[in-house]
Amino acid sequence: MPDLSRRQLLAAGLGAAGSLAAGSGLAGQLWPLLGREDFVPGSVRDVSLASRAWTTAADRLTFAAVGDTGSGGRQAMAVADRMVRGYEEKPYGLVTHLGDLCYYGRVEDRFEDVFTKPMRALIDAEVQFELAIGNHDGDLHHSDESLAQIDAELRLLGTPARTFTTSHGPVDFFYLDSSAPGLFGDDAGSQLEWLDDALASSTNQWKVVCMHHPVFSSGSHGSTPGAQKVLEPVFTRRAVDLVLTGHDHHYERTRPMNGVTYVVSGGGCKTTPVGRSRFTAAATSALQYLHVDVIDDRLTGRSIRADGQLLDRFELRAREGR
Repeated sequence: MPDLSRRQLLAAGLGAAGSLAAGSGLAGQLWPLLGREDFVPGSVRDVSLASRAWTTAADRLTFAAVGDTGSGGRQAMAVADRMVRGYEEKPYGLVTHLGDLCYYGRVEDRFEDVFTKPMRALIDAEVQFELAIGNHDGDLHHSDESLAQIDAELRLLGTPARTFTTSHGPVDFFYLDSSAPGLFGDDAGSQLEWLDDALASSTNQWKVVCMHHPVFSSGSHGSTPGAQKVLEPVFTRRAVDLVLTGHDHHYERTRPMNGVTYVVSGGGCKTTPVGRSRFTAAATSALQYLHVDVIDDRLTGRSIRADGQLLDRFELRAREGR
C-alpha cells in the first residue's frame, strides 16, 4: 500500500463522511467544509475546441491566468470549465499558472486528476501552460524530496525551469519560484539578481511577473513578509506593468503602486475570506480566473467567476519611453 500523507487521509476520511452524511442532519455541517477544501468529485464537459484559434502578433496577445487549482474536485472542474468557455468566446494560446497545481498527494499520482482531466479541452487545443512554483508544489521546504516533486511537475507540464522568462507577442513574462528559501530575506541571493538582470534586458512593450506568493494581499495569508521590501523596488525600478500571484484563495487587484499593478488570482478551486486594505482597488472571495487581452499599448484584464459573472475589469496603458 503506498504511503499516504495526512492531507490524503483527511481527504479520504471527509469524502467517506460526506457520503454517510448526505442523507442525515450532519450534511449541513459537513458540506461547507467539503466545499471549502474541494473534496467533492466533479466532472467536465466533453467539448472539442478549435485548435490554435487564437491570434498572437507583435502587437497583440490574449492569455489566461489562474492559481491554486490543484484539488481535482468539483470546484476546480467548474473553474476549468469556465476557462474553456472563455476560450470559446475569445481564444487564448497561453495559460500562466500561478502555483499550487497539485494538492493532497504526489504530482505523478495526481497529474491526471488535477491537470489533464480538467484542462483536457485546452490541452487538445494546443494551449501552452507555464507554471510559477507554489508552496504546495514543493511542500517540504526545498528538501531533496520536495525538489524532486518540483522537477517532476515541471517535466510533466513542460516548464523549462523554476525561474525562467518567455516572450509572447508584445509581452515578456518573468517567472519566480517564490517558495525558495531566502527570496524575501535580507540576502535574497541569485534569484533576485537573475530577475533584475532579466527585467533590465527586456525590450518588449509589456513586462508581467508571475509568482505564487502575493506581494500585496488582504486575504488569509496576507502580504508576504519581506516581499514588499525586497521585490517592490526591483519592480518599480525596472518598470514592471503587472504582477500576477496566487496563494490566497481570492481575487484582489491593487491600485497602481509606483506604477505597478498587483493581482491575486488564487480562486482556482477554493475560496478564503478577503478584506480591503489601503492598496486595494477590487477584492472578492470567489472561484475565478483572469482573462487578459493585450492590444498594442492597452492591456485589459477581466476576472471571471466560475458561474460566468464578471468580478472586475481593469485597463492598463503601456509605459512610454521603453
